[in-house]
Amino acid sequence: MSNRRIRASGTVAVLVPLLLSACAPRPAGPSAQEERAHAVILLVGDGMGDQEITAARNFAYGASGRLHLDSLPVRGWSLTASVQEAFPHLPDYVVDSAASATAWATGKRTSNGRLSTTAGSSEPLPTVLERAQEAGMPVGVVTTSDVTDATPAALFAHVELRLCQGPADLRFCPRARRENGGPGSIAEQAVERRLDVLMGGGRKKFEQRIEAGPWRRQTLLEVVQEHGDTLLREAAELGSLDRNARHVIGLFAESDFSPQWDGEPARPFPGSGPQRCVPGQRPAEQPSLPQMTEVALALLHRWAAERGTPFFLQVEGANIDKSAHAAEPCEQIGETLELDDTVAVVLRYAAANPGTLVILTADHAHATQIVPFPGERARPPGLLSTLVTREGALLTVSYPTQIVGGAQTHTGSQVPILASGPFAQRLAGTHAQTELYRVMSAALGLPD
Repeated sequence: MSNRRIRASGTVAVLVPLLLSACAPRPAGPSAQEERAHAVILLVGDGMGDQEITAARNFAYGASGRLHLDSLPVRGWSLTASVQEAFPHLPDYVVDSAASATAWATGKRTSNGRLSTTAGSSEPLPTVLERAQEAGMPVGVVTTSDVTDATPAALFAHVELRLCQGPADLRFCPRARRENGGPGSIAEQAVERRLDVLMGGGRKKFEQRIEAGPWRRQTLLEVVQEHGDTLLREAAELGSLDRNARHVIGLFAESDFSPQWDGEPARPFPGSGPQRCVPGQRPAEQPSLPQMTEVALALLHRWAAERGTPFFLQVEGANIDKSAHAAEPCEQIGETLELDDTVAVVLRYAAANPGTLVILTADHAHATQIVPFPGERARPPGLLSTLVTREGALLTVSYPTQIVGGAQTHTGSQVPILASGPFAQRLAGTHAQTELYRVMSAALGLPD
């Protein structure tokens, strides 16, 4: 028997009737409908390469243990290179989150820092989410970062630089300014796009005042309320969500969510630890990723049934990456396990709703390396921390990519693709990240 267990997601009991309704199996549709999926759910571990997955598995379940993501039957690899801004015909072998998310969102490669725009010329690239929404399908994005951060934003925003998240940040993106005929900041584009579900952090960006256009001098929160959208600020509000709510925007933190776990950061030789990580660190007003995902699935499922269409949902465990940048192994492992619990939620939904395409991948790999315990004969490079695993063994991780005075960096390795459901077999083998766009579009029945 597997020694996996599902950590509590804290889902409010009021949601149970809604979720039971969402998980009721759909009746078989006409044969033409079987040519596409009933739902496409993309799960993204930001910075979750093989080493990050292995560190979490070893710590939580041991060398013979298994994560929920290990049960996904189709396995492949994604090649993560972006392109150079000045020479788009040449690759950049270490990708950032903006360019990688643009690749699966649009089917086109771009340069690091860009969101769904072409390298050099800044032409907007239509995304799979936008195409699905324009075809009448419900769409959603859930993250533990700012909803305006790179991975979520690539699905609904078009800017030349990922830093242009709120109206006050547009000095970095002159082409995006509304007075120059542009679409505005990422937050403005999110409000204008009116996704069916948008949940995460980043409330500060929506408190900024708009500098130009029809919403001039209003804050984005005021515009959201003017639209009649449903605005949520605390986790408890998820449990009392009106069944008739539409365009649900959850902004549960001023910026990124707080980490689930805490511990000592990695340090130079001989490193920190041995240590056990301390769970339960996220404030109560911030929901868990499984909790947000359960609610998003319930809402999108019901709306898709009403419209007779599939739905599209992207879910990001964002702070694996941020913890790795800071060389914080406990925080990184806690965020990885939270995403793994979210995989369990999605797989339960897929089991109750045949025809669901589930894809799990990462945007890029990160700095984590599992290394021997440090000693005089083993002096691993970089910052080190030793953790005491569930088995009582010592697990030492190294972060060897630190730039002087800065953070750990991404690495250029391929990353895993794990999948189940219709069209999943197309992802077996090795693919460019852009192939994810083509498979998701095909599964949704969008024209090539």
